[in-house]
Formats: sequence, C-alpha cells, structure tokens
Amino acid sequence: MIRVVGAAIVRHGCVLAARRSYPATEAGRWEFPGGKVDPGETPEDALAREIGEELVCVVRVESWLTGAVRGSDRGRELELRVALCTLTEGEPSGTEHDALRWLAPEELDDVDWLEPDRPFLTELRDVLLDGERLPGGNVGGAVRIGATVRRPAGPWTPAVHALLGHLAATGLPAVPRVHGIDARGREALDYLPGEVIDVNADVLTDARLAALGRWLRALHTAASDFNHPGPWRFFGVDAPTLITHNDVAPYNVAFDGDEVAGVFDWDLAGPSEPVCDLGHTAWTAVPLFRPIPDDEAARRLRIFADGYGTEPLTVLDAVRPRVQLAIDGIREAVRRGDEGMRNLAAQGEPGRTERALSGFLARRDGIAGCLR
Repeated sequence: MIRVVGAAIVRHGCVLAARRSYPATEAGRWEFPGGKVDPGETPEDALAREIGEELVCVVRVESWLTGAVRGSDRGRELELRVALCTLTEGEPSGTEHDALRWLAPEELDDVDWLEPDRPFLTELRDVLLDGERLPGGNVGGAVRIGATVRRPAGPWTPAVHALLGHLAATGLPAVPRVHGIDARGREALDYLPGEVIDVNADVLTDARLAALGRWLRALHTAASDFNHPGPWRFFGVDAPTLITHNDVAPYNVAFDGDEVAGVFDWDLAGPSEPVCDLGHTAWTAVPLFRPIPDDEAARRLRIFADGYGTEPLTVLDAVRPRVQLAIDGIREAVRRGDEGMRNLAAQGEPGRTERALSGFLARRDGIAGCLR
C-alpha cells in the first residue's frame, strides 16, 4: 500500500487550499498539499519534505484528522491521511499549484475539492470554527477567523449591530462591519488590525491621546441622531442623552501610527452621556486608575480634553461617577447571571477597581490643583 499524506495548514482560523495545475484530469480542482511517504519515512517527515518542496515553507504537524481515505492509482492501493499543521517559517508559494487560497470555515464549500480530500472537510470545519484566540477578552472572549472576529452574542447583539450599521453609514472611521452570526451563534465582525497598548505596562503617546479624544468626539457626533429600544447590555445612567460605546479604552483601540485605526468590543454599547464616556476613557487612557505624578496627569488630561473639545476639569469630575457606575454595574450584572461579568468577577472585579478608585480620590485634588 502507498501511504499519502496531506497538510491542512491552519492560520488565523483559515486553512490553505491549493489548486492543481496537472494532470489534466485533476487540473483546476483543489487539494490539501502533500504527497507520498517514502520507504523509511515517518508521515510527519514526509509532510515536512513535501511541503518544503511544493510550497517552499516549513510546517509543524500538530495532530491528525480522524480516519483515512483509501483508493487506487494505476492498480496500486493508496491510503490518504490529513494532518493539522502550523506554518512555522516562510510564506506558501511555489509552482506545483496555479493558485493558493486561505479558506474560512464558511468558505470550504466554495472550491471544487478533489474527491479524496472531501471526507476530511466536516471535521476540519469544526476545527476552523475554534479560531485563533485573541488576547484580552476578559468579558466574553474572542477569536480571529481570517479577516473576522467571532465573539459571544447576547440579547443586546441586534441593537449593537444596528448601532454599528448606523455609524458605518455616517462614515465614522475605525468601526467594524457586521458579517452576521456564525454556525456557533457568535457575532462575526471585521478584524481591525493595529497596535494595541497594554495600559498596565505602557501609556499612550501624547499624539495618540489627542487622537483618541478627537475620535470620541466624532463618535458622539455620529451617534447623536441614533436611537434604538434595545435591549442593551450596558447598565446605563439616570438620564441618558445618546447611545455610545461606553468602553473606549486603550485595550479596545488599535492604532496605526498616531491615528485610531480600530475600535472594538462594542458589546457594552448603550444609552449613556458624552461626559460618562469621557470619564471612562480618561480613567483608562490618561491613565488615572494608577498613580502618575499629579502634574503629568493634569498635562495628559488637558491633551485628551483638548482633543475632544472640552474642559479638562469637566472630564476629571466625570471620572468618579463613571467608575462607580462600573463597580455597581458589574455587581448587578453578576447578580443577574451575566456570564461575561462573572468572568470579570473571577478575576477580582469590581474589588480591584474599587481599590484603584480609592487611590484616585486621594490624588484627585492634587490633579485639579495643577489644572487650575
């Protein structure tokens, strides 16, 4: 029996498909790249060799898909197995195939696969739907699949999608497009590339802080004529005046150079006030949740407020009520059984934020003094 191995090379929740250019009976059809196992070779070594020869790159075998497909070639019995592989070096290229495509799970049926490869598609589709885990995601978790992000949906998702559609129609930049609900009931949105700052280890540059203020102003302008009955996930304010993001913070923003390139995690969008947004963004982006010198906090607060077009003392005064709203809201959401907020509670919230707020209040008058 001739053993044949194929490589399902997976990256960002997509698999690489290769289109045959020969022989004539198979030209134009798609396959998992690979080839025959030579005598004395292990299947893993054979895959590494074949992929190096065909695609001029290096892969690592992670596991094997279930089962094998048997057939024949010119009277000789063949057995095909397919391995899940990770690309470790190089970018697939080569001349043995006339086209290469990265396919998301929803795209597996868009190409004409060779018959021996088809039995592996059902299991592979489920593997691809697992996606590539993205960092962060403390509330619900998110995975990348190709050019999309998949996140848990909830009763609030239709309202959030309506908001995103409205904002996109206004031309507001850095807003993800909605691609619907996937096979696992998750929302599918644009993946927004860029640099995300870890606020626990770094701070935004002055230019990025000002850009964040300008983008927030643009958001509030774009959302000023939008209304929707919900339901919304955000725990709300007493007298909301607009529907907004409610969690514009460095961990939810991607930058391209000094400009805002993407704003994500819209699940907390809901009825609020502009000043409420300002207080939260200042808390996380100045940042005010951890101690920095009072004069530096005042200087950075002024940069952010100038970017938005308001007074820095107005923003400073909004911090305490917004942070307290978060503390109270997390507790209430946990009581209601909100799974995402329970994830936050398991990580020490809202106690951690309460302690940070206490520290801010001890510094608040000093910062205000520097502003005056």
